[in-house]
Amino acid sequence: SLPSLEWPIPSKSGQYQLFIQQQPRSHHRAHYETEGSRGAVKTPNGGHPEVQLFGYQGADQLGLQVFIGTADEKLLKPHAFYQVHRITGKTVTTPSVEKMVSGTKLLEIPLEPKNNMRVVIDCVGILKLRNADIELRNGETDIGRKNTRVRLVFRVHIPQPGGQLLSLQVASDPIECSQRSAQELPSVERQDLDRCSVLGGQQMVLTGLNFTADSKVIFSEKTQDGKQIWEVEATVDRDKTQANMLFVEVPPYRDRFISHPAKVNFFVINGKKKRSQPQHFLYTPVIVAAIKAEPLDDSQL
Repeated sequence: SLPSLEWPIPSKSGQYQLFIQQQPRSHHRAHYETEGSRGAVKTPNGGHPEVQLFGYQGADQLGLQVFIGTADEKLLKPHAFYQVHRITGKTVTTPSVEKMVSGTKLLEIPLEPKNNMRVVIDCVGILKLRNADIELRNGETDIGRKNTRVRLVFRVHIPQPGGQLLSLQVASDPIECSQRSAQELPSVERQDLDRCSVLGGQQMVLTGLNFTADSKVIFSEKTQDGKQIWEVEATVDRDKTQANMLFVEVPPYRDRFISHPAKVNFFVINGKKKRSQPQHFLYTPVIVAAIKAEPLDDSQL
């Protein structure tokens, strides 16, 4: 018989290892049954999580099981307030089947030798069960309103020579599912540029969450004791803005003649108050040639 979903199982055993090659991003807005699906869980770069089983030499495909587990309790177990939701549609490449195991919904996805037992998980959404229903069912009280972090849990059962099954399980990094934080704050997950000369002018692409058509990017600098000495709004290319991407022109630094790099911050702000965490940026001095060069005429430029 298969181990219960609450049973702790290793991700590695002997020659085998179940491994998450691409982790999900740290936020996914779950949906209620009464509203439309919010799509599959994504990775920070806009792709989907990927899972691979190493060490398997068999010719047969195996079933990879996925369920939604807890993130904030000592022992990992199926989450009482969230469950896996099967995403289907033209763009979904990975087939899946829904199963119920002792009250927990899980999806089973084929792991195939022809794909090196690696699969892109683009068929998993997260459904939020209604607190009222759960609290009636389990005699739970207020905990569902606070318990909003989950993990994707992946499990595989590998047939062994004697007819037994070897079970492996791996859980993703935590994913915050609450609507509150989702609606409000922009967040920067990646910047493709972290330094520029004091002259500015280079393009920086920000990847993240909750960017809007009127998101602003503000560069600022504070002294050691927290006094603000510089703040400027950068130019954002509005034509290219997407919900998860901003194209920013780095503004010139306040002092063109620094001799040491200057550390500043920038943040994304929606409206008056909804701002991201500060991100780091470095302005570097312009190297001035010691010998005064003759001015070039235009034909030489």
